[in-house]
Amino acid sequence: MTMVERALEAIRLQRLVKQYSQEYVAMRLNVSQSYYARLESGKAPLSLPQFFTLTDILEIDRVAFFAALG
Repeated sequence: MTMVERALEAIRLQRLVKQYSQEYVAMRLNVSQSYYARLESGKAPLSLPQFFTLTDILEIDRVAFFAALG
């Protein structure tokens, strides 16, 4: 599994831990649910601003996030 795949899986798992639906996160990111599903699965590119917003929504500490990915 690549680092990007691990990062996307960690984001998906954090969304599930928070019990947020894809629809809710998509709305907060200002994208459609189907586009968010593609982002989360790696089938659509995730921009840096979107990543920052996503980590804010999911309350992910960015430094700890990347440290955990190793």
